[in-house]
Order: sequence, then structure tokens, then C-alpha cells
Amino acid sequence: MNMTNLSTKTRFIDSKYNQRIFRSSIAAILIGLCSLDGQDFKLHTYQIALSQRPINSDSLVLKGAIGTSFYQTGSGDTLLLKGGLWNIASEFYLKPPSIIPILADTIFNDGMPVIARAIATDINGVASADLYIQLGGSLNAIKIPMEALNDTIFEVSVPDSLVTIFNLRAHMESVDSMANIGESDYKTPVVEFAKNELSMGNTYSHYPEGIRSDKWRMMVWPGELAETQINPSDLESGHVFYDWNPNTNEWIKPDAIETGRAYWFKHHYSEAVVFSNKKTTGLAVPLVDYTIQLRSGWNMIGSPFSFPVVAEYNPETISGLYLYGEEDRDGWEGPSQVLAPWAGYAIFNDSQTIKSIMLKPFTDSLVTGRMAFTGWELQLDIDGEKYFDHTGRIGRIEYATEGEDGYDAPKLPSLSEYLSLAMDIGNKGLFEHSADFRSLDESNGVWNLRLYGKGEPGPVIVSGSILNQVPEGLYISVVDIPRRIVVDHFLETELRIEEKITAAYDLKLVAGDETYVLETVESILADIPEEFSLSQNYPNPFNPLTHLNFALPRRSRVVLTIYNMLGQEVITLINKELDYGYHSVIWRGIDSFGYPVASGVYFSELRSAGIRKTRKMLLLK
Repeated sequence: MNMTNLSTKTRFIDSKYNQRIFRSSIAAILIGLCSLDGQDFKLHTYQIALSQRPINSDSLVLKGAIGTSFYQTGSGDTLLLKGGLWNIASEFYLKPPSIIPILADTIFNDGMPVIARAIATDINGVASADLYIQLGGSLNAIKIPMEALNDTIFEVSVPDSLVTIFNLRAHMESVDSMANIGESDYKTPVVEFAKNELSMGNTYSHYPEGIRSDKWRMMVWPGELAETQINPSDLESGHVFYDWNPNTNEWIKPDAIETGRAYWFKHHYSEAVVFSNKKTTGLAVPLVDYTIQLRSGWNMIGSPFSFPVVAEYNPETISGLYLYGEEDRDGWEGPSQVLAPWAGYAIFNDSQTIKSIMLKPFTDSLVTGRMAFTGWELQLDIDGEKYFDHTGRIGRIEYATEGEDGYDAPKLPSLSEYLSLAMDIGNKGLFEHSADFRSLDESNGVWNLRLYGKGEPGPVIVSGSILNQVPEGLYISVVDIPRRIVVDHFLETELRIEEKITAAYDLKLVAGDETYVLETVESILADIPEEFSLSQNYPNPFNPLTHLNFALPRRSRVVLTIYNMLGQEVITLINKELDYGYHSVIWRGIDSFGYPVASGVYFSELRSAGIRKTRKMLLLK
């Protein structure tokens, strides 16, 4: 005979023998209590439940050899059982069933039934077992009673309707004869889906009608396809995919699809393109947390799940998720914490090292990033007829500083035509951010904003909304620099710009208490010239240099040129975009080659935004 089997069998017999002795001991105690009867003395007893509280009776204390009393003596006559044996019994009988769940790691699309089993054991005996299935994208679990094959093994066939591209997670619950409930760990299988089962037109898709013609959109394939190759093509031939190569800093045409990676796509076909897995099968990834690595700078990512999921990340180094395009208009919106299937997102890693973002198919233990914080946050929306920008964020939040930090998101990349909002952090003249969050240590401040546009016919609407509770006493005004107008109560009144934005268009947003805002707005208006002007040079006559002052009521490209009496160009002193305000430049009496010019009459000419101003000057040596 096999000694291992003999040993196992012996342990099993011993175990059952010990259980019988244990149960017999409890029964003996109860029988003994019931048989106590003496001369003129009777003790009426009842069955004692393990959870029963002390009862009123003549005092009788049963003391065991080990342990302490099961209950402390209460007021009044009390029947009290003392002994470790009672404690042991209580622990055994109150324990929930132990469950081992059994479900295949991979559920194949082969027409075979999907069987789920549970092995449930309990000293009280197992009364029932149930299978709970939660589909991806669903908040609630579906309960399916399991059939008992014997005292410990339960089984059920999973309905085909629950095996889909959304995948599932499952756990079992078992109830013993004393109503104790045991619960197993989750099983999270991989589910194979058939050809044509995965489609951009599916429920939850960000592009349910497909991707429209002549629109750049970012897309990603949910799931893992068996065949991942892409046939490279040009837009002239119908469509094109683009990916960004961070090693060479250039756009490339990918030859394969990578799970969790987004791609730019555009086509010229007459009908919208609805992607599906026509020629390949695939796998729905397990419904567990999915981690995506982020290199430094901008990344293009997407979700491998076929339903919306929430992202968990560190907001001090990760910008959040930005989505490109609406149905009819182009532009960026965000940041968001939710990823929709088929949609691609841009996300920025402010660190110089690899960071990660975690996608949560279920939010059982979600730690929020930007979802909750102290302070206030203002969303700034820029809307035109063809383009928009919904990425602007300013405010004051916990842990942010007055200067540039990880909470300040960079400006998103622009395509060939666009409408965008940028911010200058720290008054450096560098409008490179789409978000500027500041410290809670201050309450008043000015945010420098700038609109950029190309191809937008207008009008352009600038609006704002507080994303959380409006702080008491917060007052916000916006100064339109080019038109020298002020929009008070900005949260209730939008700013409308009728003109076509072809160059930078400056705004200043002032937020804080009302007195500060009103005084600061007046100061800003005083610094804005009312018109383009070129002042007379000084000194005049001059030798060898002179100063030329000019004023710009708005940011614009400026050309300041010196001509001689014959109308010939001598030198161009300025040819670039300048901010609004008052400017000064020096002419040192030299030509464009650096040689001194002769004495005589010269003319300075200022050209900007279709306006021309001239001044006569005299050089005397």
C-alpha cells in the first residue's frame, strides 16, 4: 500500500474522530446539566446557544480546566459557563466557509460551455453557494445560484451572454448552516473574442459613428489583437496613421498596433470609418489594474478596455488626460481622469524619469488625483466656429506654488489650423502653459493669458466656470487688452471677440477680493496705449545716436525702418512681434552694414497692423 495515501487516510480518520469527540463533549455537558436533580432541589436548564447572553437563574458556575469565563457575571442570578472549551467551540462554529474558486484563466471562443466551480468547506456544513459575475463597465454583480455536486463541490455554467468583449470578473459566496457567509477572491480571466465582435460602433465607444472624413483624431484599439500589423499608406491614397518616435523626435508611420498606445488617424473617404476586427481574433484583457509607462514629456496613450475606466496618477508630475476633437470642431479638451474605449489621449510627464499611470477597471480602491483638493479651480473655454480649446485651468490649490511647478500643465501641441489659449507663468513673457495653479498662501493675483488662432473665422467666445465651490468673496474680471475693455463678473458674463484672430490676442484675468481687482484693472488699463504712435526722436538734431519711442495698443508685428531723402532703406531697426505697451529703440547713425551714414535728413517709419507712422530726423556731424 502507498504510505502517503495511508498517512493521509489516517489523518482524515483522526480528524473526524476528534470532531466526534468534540461534539460528544458538548452534548455530554448539556445532558449532565439536564440530569441534575436532588432532594428538594431542582435545576431547570435549557439548551444554551453559543451566542446566548447570561440568563436569570439560581447561581451555578461551571469551571473548566483551561481558559476564563465565557461571559462576565451580570446583575442578578446568573448561569455562567467558564472554560476555554466554550471559546474554542464558539470560534469554530462562527467561522465562515472556506472557498476555493475555480474558473479557467482563459475563456476561449470555441463553443464549449464555461464552467465555474467552488470548493467550499465548513464545520457546520455548507448550505449553498452562489457565483457572482461583474461585467466590465457594470456597477453591479449578477448572482447565479450554483448546483451542489456533493457536500463541498458546487458548479454552474456561465451563460454565453456574459462572455463578451467587456470581459468579466467572478467570485463565489457560500453560506453555512449557521448563516455564516464566506467569500472567495476574484477570478479575472482573459476572454477571447471572435472576428467582427470588436467594433468602434460598440456600446461605450468614443466614436460610435466612426471617424469622420478629413478630421485628425487620436484612436486606440481596445483589447489585444492576434494580428497587429498595419499596412503603411499615405493620406493621398485614402488614409494615414502616425505615431511619434521619441528617440528621433519625428512622426513615423507605424507598421504594427501596440496595446495601450494611441495613433493619429485621418482619411479622405466619403463615409465615416468604423474600425472592427474583421480579419483577426483578439483577447479582452483581464479586469485588473492596468499600468502604462510614461516617458518624459508628451505621451499618446489609450485604454485596452472596451468600457470607460478611471485613471489613477500623481497630479504633481502627471498632467491628466487630454482628448482631441468634437464631432464638428477640432481642438483639445481636458484634463480628464476617465478614458473611453477607442479614444486616444495626450498626457504629459513633467518628470525627467519614467512615470506610470494606472487604469482602474473597477474603482473599489481608487485614490483620486485631481478629483478632490482644497482651493478653487477655474476652467477657461475658448470657442470658435471651427476650433476650440477647453484645456485652460487656473486657480489656487493645496501644495501648488506661485511659480512654475508640476501642477502647471504645458500648452498642448497645435495642428496646422487651431484656436488655443496659453499662459505666461512668472511674467517671463513665455506663453507655454495651459494651466497655472498657484499657492493658497495668497488670495489675489493676475494671470496673463494669450489667444492664438489660425484658420478660425470667428467670432471667438471666452468663458469661465468654477469646477468646485466658489470661494466667498472671490471676484474675477478679464481685461481685453487690444480693445481696452473690461468684463466684470466674468463667471456670469462671457467675453465675445468679433474680429478674426490671426496674431496673438492678449487678455489679463484678475482674481481676488473686489477692491484689489478693481484697483488692479484700473492700473492695467492705464498701461495700455490708446493708439499706435511714433514719437519724435530725441535728441533732434542728433549726433551720433538718437532715441525713437513708439506705443502699441496691442501685441503685433512691428517694422521700424530708417530711410534717406531718396526713399532708400538705410537700416531696419525692428522686425518682429512685440507686446502691447510703450517701447524704445536707439539708432546709432549707421546703415545695415554697420557703416556711419552722412549728415542729412532721414525718416523713421513705423508699420504695424496696417498702420503707418513717420517722423523726420536730422543728423548733424
